[in-house]
Amino acid sequence: MSELVQIEGAPRPKSDPREVMRIAINLVAVCALSGVVLGGAFLGTERVARAARLDGERRAISGMLALPPGARVLEVSQYLVPARGEVVYVAGEYGNESAAPRRIVFSLAGELRPEAPAAPEKELTPLGRTFVASVDGAPAGFVVEGESRGYKKRIRFFVALDSAFVVRGVRVIEHEEDPGLGAEIATPWFQAQYVGRSAEQTTALDVTKDPMPEDWRAALDALAGEGADAWRTKHAPLLEREHARPVYAVTGATISSRALTRGVRTAVDHFRRRWGLVAPHLGEPS
Repeated sequence: MSELVQIEGAPRPKSDPREVMRIAINLVAVCALSGVVLGGAFLGTERVARAARLDGERRAISGMLALPPGARVLEVSQYLVPARGEVVYVAGEYGNESAAPRRIVFSLAGELRPEAPAAPEKELTPLGRTFVASVDGAPAGFVVEGESRGYKKRIRFFVALDSAFVVRGVRVIEHEEDPGLGAEIATPWFQAQYVGRSAEQTTALDVTKDPMPEDWRAALDALAGEGADAWRTKHAPLLEREHARPVYAVTGATISSRALTRGVRTAVDHFRRRWGLVAPHLGEPS
């Protein structure tokens, strides 16, 4: 079969407009179908990921505060509105998106302001969340969300506090620190160093490179199997000694150790200073 050759300068055959239209319609249809498939896959996976994230957070909150079934958890999200010089708190039942949230607005100086029309989302700077737990109307503790810049990227964590603002636990939720080094900040033994410290002790906390005493390391390793309250009672003399000292850094990962400690220190201090302003307006036990 002879091959068709286009001779230079020779007129090209005219294209059929109907053929061009057919090709264009097919391309549009393929692109539209691909968009629908990809969009559906994204929405499906995003919904699953959100449900998994919510379940993981709920289990972390319940475990850190030792909440019984039926405990109520109020989620309080905090936002900064720089253009208005305001701090906005949005409170609602945790995990219940159908319930209308409540907005409480303060000036940067801590003065309560009348609720104005909600600022556009692009003007809001998220400042973290606090989870307020209660059992049969009585306060059961708080979990404060925070983040800090680690060796690589951000470290996101939860700090659990009892009603007297004593640390019940710290849980790293998200990080990208190096395995075997900075990632050790997410291990139970390192996070246990914060447990039992008062708010005053926590907000003055620092990190040391000194080697950790063996009896303290053994006690830290035992926390996971004993529960926070029983652990604090059993090791009370040891905690009294160690809570007068800094947090022991992970060997070779001082930056990550300082990052988490700085984050915990800031989160607890900020929560303690702001909670007195917000609590009376939430309808929760304070």
